[in-house]
Amino acid sequence: MPKVLGGVQVMKTARCEGADNLPKMRVEGPGSPSQHKASNPLSQRADVPDPAPASARCSSWRREPDSDPRLEWSSESVVKPFSVTRWSVDRHSILKTYRGIEPYRRQLAEAEALQLATHWGIAVPKVRATGIRADEPWTILSVVPGSVHPVRTGQALRRYLRHARNLTARLEAHAVGLTPGIGWSQPGSEIPSGNRQFMLGQLTDRCRTYSWWSAIHERLSIVEADPTVYLHGDLKAEHFLVTDNEVHVVDWEACSRGPAVCDSADVVFHVLRDLLYDGHVVQPMTLTLLSRLSTPGAVLAWRLIRWADRRRTGDLALIPSRHLDELSLEANPVTACQRLMQLIAILRARGVPR
Repeated sequence: MPKVLGGVQVMKTARCEGADNLPKMRVEGPGSPSQHKASNPLSQRADVPDPAPASARCSSWRREPDSDPRLEWSSESVVKPFSVTRWSVDRHSILKTYRGIEPYRRQLAEAEALQLATHWGIAVPKVRATGIRADEPWTILSVVPGSVHPVRTGQALRRYLRHARNLTARLEAHAVGLTPGIGWSQPGSEIPSGNRQFMLGQLTDRCRTYSWWSAIHERLSIVEADPTVYLHGDLKAEHFLVTDNEVHVVDWEACSRGPAVCDSADVVFHVLRDLLYDGHVVQPMTLTLLSRLSTPGAVLAWRLIRWADRRRTGDLALIPSRHLDELSLEANPVTACQRLMQLIAILRARGVPR
């Protein structure tokens, strides 16, 4: 049976290639804080610390008093499509190796988000070191306390929605003068984009070949006037580790800047997908509670497309165009959640992996 550690199921797997040969707490990578600070708009704001890239800040993380340069890593790991994580033998640290979609960008984005979130008083893991080994970027993070509360009951859903709303409210409070983009920093070389362009930019070019593309492009104009805020980028129950006194939020590698409805769409999508894929019946009360996030049908359609776009080649073609069109046009929040649920159920029945 898998063990549960910090709210995450772990299992013994083959040893992660490259991790066993990882130089203990060794940091590699170009750049220095001074090189990056001048070109980074965030560094000019008085309310945030210097967000120089991870490779530039590693030396200070290595000097954390609780860092142990002789860390040994367990053979237990959690393998996900875009990362592999392993625990230290003493269970105080996690080694996270990024892979798949833009691993270097995600490593940097997560490190910067964790720095800013800590500065804002949000309970998150501490970055102890980052580096690159065999062309694989990695980060060592502290293990935080808490357990995951699966969303199986109305009470659990209400608690999860409360945690999610508290987090997004705190992120939105610091959103001043932001433009949409990946990660929380705004590099000077970044080409400005609107909310809709930012969202569509997260889809692959193959999406443009489908009959529904033009309609989704048009209907996402609904987000153009929304304020741009800091986004966690992957809100789901397993990323909130809860204790009696505190809630730690983990997995920030997908953080970005965009309309707040992106995070609310994550909440709705993950609750419905996880319930359906785990074989649970979605109760009417669940749809009612999720509808209170008032996520537009067009945004829920975009979130479904993004999910299918990142599954197997060909899974996009399994989305029923008529049902997707109905969802993207839906203005009633309850009905929009219901239509999304039906589409997820259809794709699950057609073999699309979670």
